[in-house]
Amino acid sequence: MTLLNWPPWAKILPGLDPSWQAGIALAFTRHIQWGPGLDFTYGPYGFAGFVEPFARSTALIAMLYVFVVTWLLAVLLVAGLRRYWSLGAAGVVAWVVVELSLVVVHAADFADVVGLGLALGALEARDKRTSTRLATVLGGLTGFVFLVKLNAGVILTGLLLLALVGADGPWRERLRIAGKPTGALLGVFVIAWVAARQSLANLGSFVHASVSLILGYSAAMGGRLTEASIALWAPAIAVLAALVFAVALRHRSRRYQVVASLMLVGWGWGVVKDGFVNGNHFPAFFQITLVAISLACLLRPGRLLYTGGLALAVCITLATTGTPTIDPLGGPHSVATELADLAQPVRFAKLTARTRARLVEEERLGSSTLSLLRGHTFAIEPWEDIIAWADPEARWDPEPVVQSYSSYTSYLDRLDAAFLSSARAPQRILYWPLRFSFDFRDPFMEPPATTEALYCHYVQLALQAPWQVLERVADRCGRPVVIGQIHTHFGEPVKVPSEPGKIVVASFSFSLPLLSKLEVMLLKPPDTYLRTWGARSAPITYRFVTGTAEDDHVLSVPATLGYSRRFTPTSVRRLELTGVGWKTGHGAVTITFLALSLGPR
Repeated sequence: MTLLNWPPWAKILPGLDPSWQAGIALAFTRHIQWGPGLDFTYGPYGFAGFVEPFARSTALIAMLYVFVVTWLLAVLLVAGLRRYWSLGAAGVVAWVVVELSLVVVHAADFADVVGLGLALGALEARDKRTSTRLATVLGGLTGFVFLVKLNAGVILTGLLLLALVGADGPWRERLRIAGKPTGALLGVFVIAWVAARQSLANLGSFVHASVSLILGYSAAMGGRLTEASIALWAPAIAVLAALVFAVALRHRSRRYQVVASLMLVGWGWGVVKDGFVNGNHFPAFFQITLVAISLACLLRPGRLLYTGGLALAVCITLATTGTPTIDPLGGPHSVATELADLAQPVRFAKLTARTRARLVEEERLGSSTLSLLRGHTFAIEPWEDIIAWADPEARWDPEPVVQSYSSYTSYLDRLDAAFLSSARAPQRILYWPLRFSFDFRDPFMEPPATTEALYCHYVQLALQAPWQVLERVADRCGRPVVIGQIHTHFGEPVKVPSEPGKIVVASFSFSLPLLSKLEVMLLKPPDTYLRTWGARSAPITYRFVTGTAEDDHVLSVPATLGYSRRFTPTSVRRLELTGVGWKTGHGAVTITFLALSLGPR
């Protein structure tokens, strides 16, 4: 069943997602240390959820992980569906669910729903041996998923704890049984961490960065729904899922009902946040919810209700995400092709060489640009790290946070800024800030402290349109001096102090309304915006990242910056903050302005 749905090699293209996937694959093959050296919302094995031919080792790991996740889902589905239909019919229904939900293509996003199935199966198992085995499999899966996708690892940990708490028997016996799943979790995590040649000494900084990434995600990653109808379809499928599971649980014991409900509510909350914090992620919400409804068969709801609920969930998913191409004969051919590519180094090398040549052309990287980078350590900003994979001779030395838009907390922003200011910084930077304005943020202001460090330590070496090549120099910035502090409110414009010949920066301090603080925990807060006025231009409104509000935001730079015009930010003369739940004239805002000198080199 898993092989019937198997996709061909994903085509590697320029873009946001392929770039971080390439970056994580490169980090794995080059043994870059996570925590002090690299961090992202996906972990050291983040490439494992996507079958892409970046390297033979990463592709093989991805194939194994995708197979395990999809196979576990298929086993759980067939085991539950056998209670309603024959083995053949159960297999067909399970195959349709896997095909419609695109599990094989996006295994990283579906690991938590497979964990839900394992947790429910452990809770439902008639004997302790089966329950312990399912919980142990869940523990092992959790240990690896923590290194694939951080938030999914947190969800799986919660499911495992509830499965262990909800087990039958006295507490002493439950604690004894919990040893195997816990050991599997820790064992798989440590083995996978060491296998990636990561130092155990870095676990502390890895956890610190991971917590910062998870806690800051909701407030920073905006994005509105691309289709208004989704706001109606999403509650419909959520209510459908709640109804199917509620009926399945109605005759169970009170403890069973409480534990299973907590599993479903906690898991569902995580899926909603993952699907709707960023508006273009909603297709996965419907596909994952479809899988969850299909897994309700493990709790044995009535056949008529289950069949009707599953059919309705399929219809809603098709209406919101479209009809996938079903090709059961193509899957085995894809697997055979990919295994043949991996087994023959020469064949795999030809595959990657063709892709690299195409990427260099599409990224408009001339030979003169590449010659300026070769022989030097370099980073690509703000996010097109796929270029480092496209050039096998590249000495890629990225900032700790893989892509700049993910430096959305002060800890992460200052981690990158400290790196650029240190002796470990890359010798060159390939820069194109206007390539893509992520989520309507100001490309010259985000991330703030990192941008300031860039200006202080890098000068323009060459302009190779559309790219700018920067060269590292000694710190050319003076000590920052406070030139003003203003106490104002949201929606009230503020004049920026002028300080000719110096960089002017601003830091912001404000509080969130109580309702916005609750919205942060439940889903995401209202957006915050920074409106700026230049000397002659009309006002421009950008999304403002509240997690880095207290960091230095560059408002103007002197001519000594030395960057070409299109790489130089427009000087801000006035600014105002709006949003975050405050009405105009409400909410105290403190803006501190500082100035620092900037030498020519």
